[in-house]
Amino acid sequence: MRYFLPVIPLAFLFACQQPVAQQQPPVVKDTPAIQALPPAVTTLPAEPVVENEPDEAIGISGDFNGDGIIDSAWREVVRMSEDGDEPHIFAVKFNSAAIPPMKEIQNRFRLIPEGDLNGDGIPEMSIFHSPLHGTVHSIATWTLAPDGWKRIAGPWMVPTAGEYMSDSALRARIVLENDTVYYWQEDVEDENFTLRKQVLQLTK
Repeated sequence: MRYFLPVIPLAFLFACQQPVAQQQPPVVKDTPAIQALPPAVTTLPAEPVVENEPDEAIGISGDFNGDGIIDSAWREVVRMSEDGDEPHIFAVKFNSAAIPPMKEIQNRFRLIPEGDLNGDGIPEMSIFHSPLHGTVHSIATWTLAPDGWKRIAGPWMVPTAGEYMSDSALRARIVLENDTVYYWQEDVEDENFTLRKQVLQLTK
């Protein structure tokens, strides 16, 4: 049996989810998560080093504002904490001034390209957020609305038990099938944390 440290109350996370069926998630081949990134910024401090952490695709690409031009988005450190009990501060950066910024985020995260989930004609992105301590991560999905970035799903918890999740595994967590969006969620009442497919409710 694996143990994890709960971070987000389960009642909040499962309140809007509807169980559908027990299956295994589809296998997704690893593909490059980004087509192009801007030149490295040399005026900011380097990201904090985490020992034994695999390489991460921290940047993605997509037409996030629907102007017909492929944009780039990536994670960038804003402020590094000198105290292990205080979080580092990161931000999502874009290569286009036409895309409004997102709020700064505490602790490390990875960006997940999702495609158009809500039918608005532009792709959404999810943020796989790491905790300051512990092994319970979270995922939330965002879209660029007329008044700025808006969270349309989550956050819902992802207990990893300290195991690394590949980019392809993260991209396979949310799927669109026959105009319905599903997500794969660990069953915390199962000692093996079996993944179960559930409807992902999107905020309009």
